[in-house]
Amino acid sequence: MQTMHILYAGAGEIATQCAFLLHDKAQQQWALRRSTPDHHDSPLSCLQADLTMPRTLNRLPESISHVLYTATPSARSPEAYDEVYRIGLNNLLDALNLTTLQRFVFVSSTAVYGHSTELVDENSPTDATRFNAQALLDAEQRVLSALGDKAVILRFSGIYGPTRTALMRRLMKDSVHVAASAGNWANRIHSDDAASACAHLLQLTHPQSIYIGTDDTPLEIATLYESVAALIGAPAPIPDVKAPATGKRLSNQRLKNSGWQPKWPDTLAGYHAIVAAQPRLHA
Repeated sequence: MQTMHILYAGAGEIATQCAFLLHDKAQQQWALRRSTPDHHDSPLSCLQADLTMPRTLNRLPESISHVLYTATPSARSPEAYDEVYRIGLNNLLDALNLTTLQRFVFVSSTAVYGHSTELVDENSPTDATRFNAQALLDAEQRVLSALGDKAVILRFSGIYGPTRTALMRRLMKDSVHVAASAGNWANRIHSDDAASACAHLLQLTHPQSIYIGTDDTPLEIATLYESVAALIGAPAPIPDVKAPATGKRLSNQRLKNSGWQPKWPDTLAGYHAIVAAQPRLHA
């Protein structure tokens, strides 16, 4: 690949971690933001623009060669998803110089898959019965149709990490019920590994069009909740043995075959490291 000039559309934690990983390999890195950030410890230069306002994208640098699209909806509603995954995405695709563009990594979600009793990989059928899955699948297809082999879709499972501790905080506060019947699975990826997967696919010379980003250890969701509760000294979750089976087990084999390896292949080991580094997470 040529010199990297990377635009991050959606400059949150994963994008910022990715930018740090690529700091020595990219000539320029920009964060597309609605407002200028107050802090200056980021490897990203700010481009003030709004994905939903096409005129603000008119002056994007012509040199942009790589894009990481991690923009996320402000709410879990059809309107919020439409704003990010249709309006905003279309506006950015229209504004980019496709002659210069080499790679566009679109971050999606494994929410596009429904319940399955088989191991789920990139060839497994998707399920668009929920509005969020439909919005993501429509966006994926739009990117692939517009950009062809320059586009890569990265479907993440649930991301956890040092700043993503919602499960632990919930277990400490509430009497949590958890599906304890067969067929309910949890799939996770550490935020460190999510960032490294993005950096890897931005650089990969001949990628496939779709990858699942998850760790090596799908767990029964009851096992995950019970183990994390014990780790932080929280009350054990209340098992619901009659809950319907709604889960799936995800495979990361295609991503690993491409040369990526997770730093945290085991979910519980990742949670253990987070708690060890943050004593306040103990109940």
